[in-house]
Amino acid sequence: MILCGGDALIDFVPVDHGGETAFLPRAGGAVLNAATAVARLEEEVAFIGGLSNDLFGDILAAHLAREGIETGHISRSDADSTLAFVTLSDGEARYAFYDATSAGRHWTGAAELPEAKALHIGSVTLIADPSASAWEDVATRARQSMVVSLDPNCRPGLIADKAAYAARIQRLAALSHIVRFSDEDFDYLYPDASEESVAADLLKGATELVLISRGADGATAFHASGRIDVDAQTVQVQDSIGAGDTFHAGVLAALSKAGHLSAAGLTTLDAKTLRKALDFATTAAALNCAQSGCSPPPLEDVYAALAPSP
Repeated sequence: MILCGGDALIDFVPVDHGGETAFLPRAGGAVLNAATAVARLEEEVAFIGGLSNDLFGDILAAHLAREGIETGHISRSDADSTLAFVTLSDGEARYAFYDATSAGRHWTGAAELPEAKALHIGSVTLIADPSASAWEDVATRARQSMVVSLDPNCRPGLIADKAAYAARIQRLAALSHIVRFSDEDFDYLYPDASEESVAADLLKGATELVLISRGADGATAFHASGRIDVDAQTVQVQDSIGAGDTFHAGVLAALSKAGHLSAAGLTTLDAKTLRKALDFATTAAALNCAQSGCSPPPLEDVYAALAPSP
């Protein structure tokens, strides 16, 4: 099983309503999106974290159940749900968050974790305490028995103390086996450093795989086997909502199917297998972008898109 822990929120996605813009509520959040993608890629997955008892929390809980995502390690409270209003410019998503008093932000941790191959964490629940410290504690404990996967998914507009936030992400990256930065995340966290130097520093420590996702420009992996660059598949883009989350989920699912989603498996990962995982993940992300909102593809669609032309 792959555990996905962190933010689950309501994305209000813009839709045309008689010439005016209306907003349609959709289950979202970087970690929930990743969990959805993992489930649709036919890997067993559980969500862990905090949900509200409000009507939006009910929408999120119903989404998790509908997608077959295990929910036995979710805690619910009377705190608000996180809400995010989405605007689009040339298909690129921008967000306005309402999150200060949310159930996810005030989640205080889990005494025990279920057995799993991996724990995937990230995004707004890493910004401030109590949830940020709780996730740091959970990741530290999880590392002893499973792969830890980190996606910072930075939200600069929510970050009051960039230095403290960057230091926390650096600590989490240093204990994670897999770290992904979008190119925007990387520029925010490391404005004066090169991707090569940051990746080299992480790979000297506990990290086994560093990923940089670049949207339409593909992705890069840094690993002991070397650097690998892959192109993105060309699709008619509806929007980019959930593309990075689907990419990251695609890497986890591909590594799991190849028998490499473990500490030992990542160490022995060869360049050919890693390239296949990246191609799988970029294809899944591209298919997501061909739909409106976050809509990760089913496994059969990814395989079909990867199949060589007759």
